[in-house]
Amino acid sequence: MNQTYEAAKISIQSCMGVKPGEKFLILTDTEQLKLAKEFVKAGNDLGVETVMVCGPVHHSGEMPELSKAAIDQADVCMMITTGSFTHTKGRSEATQRGCRIASMPGITEEIVQHTLGADYNEVERMGTILAEKLTKAEKIHITTESGTDLTLFCSGRQGIADTGKLTEKGAFGNLPAGEAMVAPIETKGDGILVVDGVIADFKVMENPLTITFQNGRIIKTEGEDAKAFEEFINQFEDTARNVCEFGIGTNPACKIMGNGLVDEKVFGTIHIACGNNLFMGGQQDCDMHYDMIIQAPTVWLDNECIIEKGKHIY
Repeated sequence: MNQTYEAAKISIQSCMGVKPGEKFLILTDTEQLKLAKEFVKAGNDLGVETVMVCGPVHHSGEMPELSKAAIDQADVCMMITTGSFTHTKGRSEATQRGCRIASMPGITEEIVQHTLGADYNEVERMGTILAEKLTKAEKIHITTESGTDLTLFCSGRQGIADTGKLTEKGAFGNLPAGEAMVAPIETKGDGILVVDGVIADFKVMENPLTITFQNGRIIKTEGEDAKAFEEFINQFEDTARNVCEFGIGTNPACKIMGNGLVDEKVFGTIHIACGNNLFMGGQQDCDMHYDMIIQAPTVWLDNECIIEKGKHIY
């Protein structure tokens, strides 16, 4: 069995809801051509008119004119690219017009095989429940056996479920999917965070990094990688030290792979992010958003324990 092809079929049907009669576009580049062809074959085998456009992708800037011309005519689009079209005018205009779009920058065959074949009905069920609980909560308390003891506050903030279901007109998101998240209050929150999973765009943590928060802000880092981490965050605006997100992984098919798109979705983990959260209902601008993944946490929302040592118990 071709695992990549089968996972592509599942994502086309379950995540994108593509139906015969719709115009389905795969946008790709030369480095992702082999992977993109599996999605083209899967789409056509499902009886959907599937067209692939291969062109250059840059990490910023705009789409090539021919890529934009194609997405302007598409009902559904999956972007299987090395760089990202997420923040381009072409993508934004297509979304406003009603095109359903999944952006998958940096996706690999391994990621497709291990994550896109997930039961997205279950991912949606868990994410929806958790997002509702986050919306109602005022306080988040996180502990781990490795020493985390951190309290954040989220009163008045809306919980969001990243379900992987991009079936509504104009839907846009990343695949793989699978998290529930909230933008906590950026100027509140105190305690210790021991990062034993991954810090996105920095490294997979072989040795834990201990981070002290005061009033929602990183004031001290300790551990073997502390100096390198300080150099990492000092590259960005000052708000890169301020808390911006609390998230819960809800995709049982994901595993830590050193890829930020995947790692934050791992079931049994949570992540704390710092930096920009304007895109998720927060009030903090920044030129960076990085997630810090914590394994086997215990999480309390007000007086309800929802995760105990990594096990979901709601």
